[in-house]
Amino acid sequence: MGLERIYRIVDRVRAVLIVLIMGFIIGIGAVQIVLRYSPLTKPFDWVDEIMRYLNIWVVFLAASIGVKESTHLSMDYFLKKYFSTRTVGWIKRATHVCIILTMLLLIYHGSLRVWANRYTFIQSMHLSISFFYLAIPIGSALILFEYILVLLHGGDHPYKG
Repeated sequence: MGLERIYRIVDRVRAVLIVLIMGFIIGIGAVQIVLRYSPLTKPFDWVDEIMRYLNIWVVFLAASIGVKESTHLSMDYFLKKYFSTRTVGWIKRATHVCIILTMLLLIYHGSLRVWANRYTFIQSMHLSISFFYLAIPIGSALILFEYILVLLHGGDHPYKG
């Protein structure tokens, strides 16, 4: 199986996860609102906490798509105005290397956090907080992979759009 096929599968899974998580957040949030203001019903205790924690997953998964689609904030105007094209290329490569190193640190420290909290449970239900911390190393690994692809292909994502 080629790298492009594996990438397409990972990209599809990531997009489906974002849609499912956001759908769950919106759906359960709507149910919570209805329950909160309906007589004779009591809202769920766990919804607010779970919605907050699931946002971590959405942010990290969507950030990797932002790398793929080149939608993250950049200083292109400033760089192109004051530096030559060659210098801009070097600055962007150096930036990508710094981001890659940062993602490696996030993967490492995020994994330590997941392991350290594997027996810590959220307040409202018997669910380990590690599941939510797992978004950090997994999301960082996806971002890392996207930036490596960008770096290896000279600043353009090979599977963009």
